[in-house]
Amino acid sequence: MPDTAMRADARWRPQEQLSLPPLVRDWLADPGSLTARLRLYGAFRVVPREDRIIRPTLAEQQLLGRIGRGRALVREVTLVDEEPMVEARSVLPLASLRGPNRGLAHMGSRSLGSELYRRPMARRDRVWVRHGAAPSGQTPCWGRQSRFIKRGRPLLVAEHFLPALWRRVEDMDR
Repeated sequence: MPDTAMRADARWRPQEQLSLPPLVRDWLADPGSLTARLRLYGAFRVVPREDRIIRPTLAEQQLLGRIGRGRALVREVTLVDEEPMVEARSVLPLASLRGPNRGLAHMGSRSLGSELYRRPMARRDRVWVRHGAAPSGQTPCWGRQSRFIKRGRPLLVAEHFLPALWRRVEDMDR
């Protein structure tokens, strides 16, 4: 299991600033679809927890730039197989959901990655990581937050990798 002896730190930091265990680095630095990779390890499904239109946190506004100052659709989901494996929080500025991106506002139990990796593919331009609490309070766990650009508009996706995922990966990779 990845080293959890690292002190929990709620701050998102650029990925290159942290020394990560090799397995964790492999998952957090993976440029592809997390959902596609998870499906190699089980029959994952997206369980929506909450969709609401709110103003992003100050930290999220800063990561999104000027477009992040307005209201956004915040979507929280859990990726589940037999148990929760990943918790995700997506921040989709309303200004980013116009025109051809409007379908991103109606994902339901579909993976956001299914749209981000559909042509035209979104470009992940920044990645931050942390070792701290997941939205549900599970701690410590590794998380990554990515800023994607889809059709010229930014959005954030934070994914928290729960301990059950690491157990599954280690069991299947033996």
